[in-house]
Amino acid sequence: MRKRRIQAYQLNPYRLPLYGQRLIEASAGTGKTYTIALLYLRLLLGVGQKNAFSRPLSVEEILVVTFTEAATDELRSRIRHNIHQMRIACIRNGIGFDENSIYRILLSSIADKNEAAQWLLAAERQMDEAAIYTIHGFCQRMLVHNAFESGMLFEQSIIKDEHSLQQQACADFWRCNCYPQDYSISKVIVDEWSDPEALLAEIKPYLQGDIPTFINQPIEAQSIKQRHKTLIDTIKVVKELWLLNSANFLDLISDSAINKRSYSRRNLPVWLAAVTSWAQSATVDYKTPKELARFSQSELLEKTPTGNVPEHEVFLVIDNLLQQSLTLRDLIISNAIINIRQTIVKEKKRRGEIGFDDLLSHLDQALQAEGGERLANAIRNRYPVVMIDEFQDTDPQQYRIFQFIYQGHNHCGLLFIGDPKQAIYAFRGADIFTYLKAKDQIESHYTLDTNWRSSPNMIEAVNQLFSRVAKPFVFEQILFNTVNPAPVNQHLAFIHNTERLSALNFCYLDKETVSILDYQQTMAYQCANQICDWLKGGEKGTTWLYRDNVKQPVTAADIMVLVRSRREAVMIREALSKFNISSVFLSNQESVFATDEARDLLWLLQAVLSPEKERTLRCALATRLIGLSAQDIEQLNQDENQWEKRVEEFANYLLIWQRHGILPTLRAIIVNHRIAENLLMDNIEGERRLMDVMHLSELLQEAELQLDSEHALARWLARQIDQPDPLLENQQIRLESDKHLVSISTIHKSKGLEFPIVWLPFACQFSQQKLATFHDRANFQTCLDLTEQAESIRLADEERLAEDLRLLYVALTRSKYHCSVGIAPIIKGRPSGQSGDTDLHQSALGYLLQNGQQGNAALLREAFDGLASENISITAISDINLSPWYPKENKPVTLLARNFTGQIQNSWRVTSYSGLTYQDIYSSSDKFTASDVNIEMAIQALAPKMDADAQGNSLLVQGEIADRSVHTFPKGATAGTFLHSLLELLPFNQHPQECWLAEKLEQSGFSADWAPTLKMWLINIFDTPLLKNNFRLSKIAPEYQLNEMQFYLPIEKLLLSSALDRLVHQYDALSQRCPPLSFEPVTGVLKGYIDLVFCWQDKFYLLDYKSNWLGENGLAYSQEAIQSSMIDHRYDLQYQLYTLALHRYLRNRLPDYDYQKHFGGVIYLFLRGIDVNNPGYGIYHTIPAYELIHSLDKLFKPTNRGKE
Repeated sequence: MRKRRIQAYQLNPYRLPLYGQRLIEASAGTGKTYTIALLYLRLLLGVGQKNAFSRPLSVEEILVVTFTEAATDELRSRIRHNIHQMRIACIRNGIGFDENSIYRILLSSIADKNEAAQWLLAAERQMDEAAIYTIHGFCQRMLVHNAFESGMLFEQSIIKDEHSLQQQACADFWRCNCYPQDYSISKVIVDEWSDPEALLAEIKPYLQGDIPTFINQPIEAQSIKQRHKTLIDTIKVVKELWLLNSANFLDLISDSAINKRSYSRRNLPVWLAAVTSWAQSATVDYKTPKELARFSQSELLEKTPTGNVPEHEVFLVIDNLLQQSLTLRDLIISNAIINIRQTIVKEKKRRGEIGFDDLLSHLDQALQAEGGERLANAIRNRYPVVMIDEFQDTDPQQYRIFQFIYQGHNHCGLLFIGDPKQAIYAFRGADIFTYLKAKDQIESHYTLDTNWRSSPNMIEAVNQLFSRVAKPFVFEQILFNTVNPAPVNQHLAFIHNTERLSALNFCYLDKETVSILDYQQTMAYQCANQICDWLKGGEKGTTWLYRDNVKQPVTAADIMVLVRSRREAVMIREALSKFNISSVFLSNQESVFATDEARDLLWLLQAVLSPEKERTLRCALATRLIGLSAQDIEQLNQDENQWEKRVEEFANYLLIWQRHGILPTLRAIIVNHRIAENLLMDNIEGERRLMDVMHLSELLQEAELQLDSEHALARWLARQIDQPDPLLENQQIRLESDKHLVSISTIHKSKGLEFPIVWLPFACQFSQQKLATFHDRANFQTCLDLTEQAESIRLADEERLAEDLRLLYVALTRSKYHCSVGIAPIIKGRPSGQSGDTDLHQSALGYLLQNGQQGNAALLREAFDGLASENISITAISDINLSPWYPKENKPVTLLARNFTGQIQNSWRVTSYSGLTYQDIYSSSDKFTASDVNIEMAIQALAPKMDADAQGNSLLVQGEIADRSVHTFPKGATAGTFLHSLLELLPFNQHPQECWLAEKLEQSGFSADWAPTLKMWLINIFDTPLLKNNFRLSKIAPEYQLNEMQFYLPIEKLLLSSALDRLVHQYDALSQRCPPLSFEPVTGVLKGYIDLVFCWQDKFYLLDYKSNWLGENGLAYSQEAIQSSMIDHRYDLQYQLYTLALHRYLRNRLPDYDYQKHFGGVIYLFLRGIDVNNPGYGIYHTIPAYELIHSLDKLFKPTNRGKE
């Protein structure tokens, strides 16, 4: 690893050169976001004298890149606010702004403040187009905007999660490489990985980004079968040699100068017998007894410091065997990584898909390919300056992209902002070694040295802890520079029982050794106990947070507990619940389908679907949601009447489900069984569980819209429970509430946040590195040692420790006033109480306290002696007294509602023709449930396209029909919608295919036997003359017709039914015979769909299809009959409104439009009455008077349009 050291300067954000490459290291709490927003203002305004950019930039030219959507939102919001404030400062010439504010300081550099204000106003208005993106968002835009240069396909869908692709590819690999093997090989493989999912879990980190460099990679051409045979043969040779020669080994070793305490007469025969037993057994795997190592030549040599060493050919063979990799792991892992990566690439290409990480690799490849410099130049021209936030979380590919684009172009600006001490996302692909490489290459380094978050004591405590060792973050390139407290935080203090607590407190379990389990249990309860003590003090007025002599009692919302995993969070929640303290886990990203509530809901749905099944119903009643006890259910078993009532209850729920959907069904169950009230009686988990129930209800309602039956919905829920996907955002458990609750979060999630008080209970916890993944210290390449050599494991564990130290730094720097840390002389794999060295030095905290040295509890106590100070205290844990906290209940304030005397204007709505003609449904909400008739009228209002016969029997006619004709074709809304859809799809100038009609009939629930009748019916409709000029539908060219024309008519003035009725009665003879209109006054929008608009002989017509059944034969559709139907259903109003809509449309589209010249009229086709042999039957044609349409136009929009 290179050791180049470049001097870092304290950053002055007003004087930083905004060109060339600059690296800014911002320690925790030093105002990284503030600095980026300030530099952004400088770039916009072009200020900074010789250090300014060459010209002011627009928001579309300043690229800001970060790594999460949340971070982009925060940056955008902060920058927008700064731009607005800077503009106000320019307008007011700084009046009203503090003289030390960034706005007053920048104002002094602006020559023309009016011009600057205008420029800032334009920037403020363009902030939604500002180039503030995630790294993936930036790459996607560059690939799309430069599609030809990048080779990006125009139609490629982006997949956010490739896990399902990885699963499929891994399953394919398993099927091709594991299934065909012999039983002995298969058993060896399954002993390593139980299934493809287990293999995928191990290799998943290597399936994205740059492929690692394999160390000790197996022979590429060697197959699994060949490797297996080689290993088995090698072991067999050793066994055979052992059996031939082992009879002499007891005397050979005993007579040598070997250490007789190790190779005693008691141990040696036992070891020989164990190896002989193994040698005599069948060789089916690669396992060797632990005793075999006792007979390797190297081990015997080590145990014989002087004198006669026991030597034998077999001992050398054993030595050679044990130095080999007796496994298929390296071969299978290397093959799986390469094969699965290739499979995923091919599959995405086949599907036309691209993954999020592919966006980076595609842009990287495009830049490296021929023409890459042209692409880089296009990006530089688009974004002359780039600021990369959270740069410590970069990876080689990301850094390579920006270096290729901007390196050597010093007229552009490339600013890297980050903190290597907070690089904690290696599990997501972040690579601290890429940061170190960049740091080595960039010449200009700057630091921020003022912490604006924490109290001076807290800052000094962290400084003191991390300054104890020469290399606090293992790698010497990651420096720990002490930071200074901000003047505004000088008077922060945490007071408990009149005593000012130290900023950092170590809660110490004073024993010789402590097992991991004992450590976790003790610290969980110590954490809960201390929090309980603080909360009690907050209520009594003895525990306070002080800021500038203003004191505020400590509450649960002030306290954050930081953990590493969900398992640790569960331990803390359970401990807090013992003290009656409610908490919330802010980092819970599990799927809601993995909860008990999901399984309980499934039992409920199954009981609703089959209430007659006793076992299913009993299981539903026994769920935690319903909550019947075993005794309650037994009583039901003994009382037949009560049981029947339960069965009937759930049968009624099924009716609700069938009629109204799943959400009303679940609401009925929740209300009837007081589920919400019962859940909320649990102060600890009740709110969490109720939130899960409501979340699941929403997801069920969404899924119901895509499924065709109640049983399908239950099956869907069962599938989701069986295969939950926490990566899907809509499945992730929602936060119930964090108000008045102690918060628990993972350290990873807490980064960037601050909390008044922090508890870090499991700071000594660590996981020893098992995978030999590490970075080459010379070239920073990621390496994977497939044979897991000791040196590779050491390097990997060194990197693990380095990241643990960074995690510890992040955790300790979250607190504003105080942080408590749990510590003990931990040991791994052994019970508590044993004397000797501990494993604490392998943890991040132990590394700092013991300077990385292994030692016993005394070494830890010695470290404490040197650490204790005004800012750091050590508190030995005594017996924990379980005394729960009972918060005071706030008496509810009695509230009285004021009497409302005003008027609510509720006339604005989206209405329709049907909404006006059936307006009486709006006059009383009770009418929606008063009768079936009113429900059907409501349907008419909500679905105005339905014909009149939708109000009648909507059941499909099934069974045998003696005479299939247009008059016996099923009636109802379904039939009407079906006929409308056919007329919308079919070309009028072609006869429909009978087989196609049969398929459509069956899809809509009708018998295919209707196809011949339907075909003749449609031909009849197409070929029957509709007007006196022999016009028929078959004569309309497709380009002269428009189906289902949607329109919106604004109702700008309050529309009264009397005014509309009076107007149509004045000009339309048919309207004069109609009953009066009656609807509530309305403003808003009138919406409608015109079945068909067409042009014939330079005139435009509107046509409406009616499937109303008027009688048993064609004579029932005479002009008198259809006019009677038009009157009954007020179709006159429908065609008048539709004519107005078409009139307005044509007026805006035709240059010389004239109503009387261009409008041909209205045609209503009563489909069942159309008969080529009876012209005129089933056809109603009229041309509304121009005076009527003109008057309607003014009624709906009373404005002076001038001459028309």
